[in-house]
Amino acid sequence: MISLLASMLVFASCNSDEPAESGAGETDKATEATDKPTEKPTEKPTEKPTDDDKEPEKKTNFKVLFIGNSFTYYNNMPTAYFQKICKAAGLDVEVDTITNGGHRLDEFADANDEYGARVRRALEDEQYDYVILQEQSGRPIAKPAGFFDGARDLAALVEENGAELWFYQTWGYKEGYSKLPTHGGTTEEMELMLRAAYDAIAEELDANVAHVGIAMYDLHSNKSFEPNLYNSDLYHPSEYGSIVAAWTIFASIFEIDPDKVDLDCGIEEEHLGGIKEAAYYAAFFPDPVPDGYKISSEGITNKK
Repeated sequence: MISLLASMLVFASCNSDEPAESGAGETDKATEATDKPTEKPTEKPTEKPTDDDKEPEKKTNFKVLFIGNSFTYYNNMPTAYFQKICKAAGLDVEVDTITNGGHRLDEFADANDEYGARVRRALEDEQYDYVILQEQSGRPIAKPAGFFDGARDLAALVEENGAELWFYQTWGYKEGYSKLPTHGGTTEEMELMLRAAYDAIAEELDANVAHVGIAMYDLHSNKSFEPNLYNSDLYHPSEYGSIVAAWTIFASIFEIDPDKVDLDCGIEEEHLGGIKEAAYYAAFFPDPVPDGYKISSEGITNKK
């Protein structure tokens, strides 16, 4: 259990009466602190690392666009959780979403695709602070060239908009899911392969990664954490899984320790404490990709 670090807390509720977005299921960080540690500490620091020469961030209103599929829209994660966490932290965050079940990044980048057209209109009509991209869950492993091409094309559109680009790294499928054997074989192996792919394209594009997959596996492999992070289909997020995603993305983008934000999310305090801790470490001290899994996206493309 991690201790609360703030004496002044903002109270809010994370329960949402919004209906889940319909659609088919899946088929198939503010700027990073320059002094961010590269090694995960054995104990959580009492304060987030700071840079004395860095002016404090005064902006409190932001506009965020999520682009992804069911791993994003399940349980209304962007509005039911992420946006409410931001509000509880004292941030005025407007959230837009363009999502469709099973949709790929290269489809979202395609002007002739229904959702691709929507992405272009949004980026032309609105000014965003952050755009968060989530690829179809297994594609970075099964079709890395397609993933990299879609990410590059969308990155160009985001650059024209002037927004900061973030990738939402998803997680390994749960043991027992039929597609896990072809996507790493184990939940841990799949997470490592996804992390390697997302980190590679982020490095190429000078973008950022919210390592939700790290936080998910941290909790999934923790025998003392009881809640199931997976939907009954063994790959979509349960409500708890979506809460993990929201806290991790929030902490990564805004560089705020989740423990400094009081939001119950409608779950037991001990479970929320575990989620906040996993999100904190994934955001501030993400484990590096092991040498055996590291890849480069440079030159990997389906385009001739």
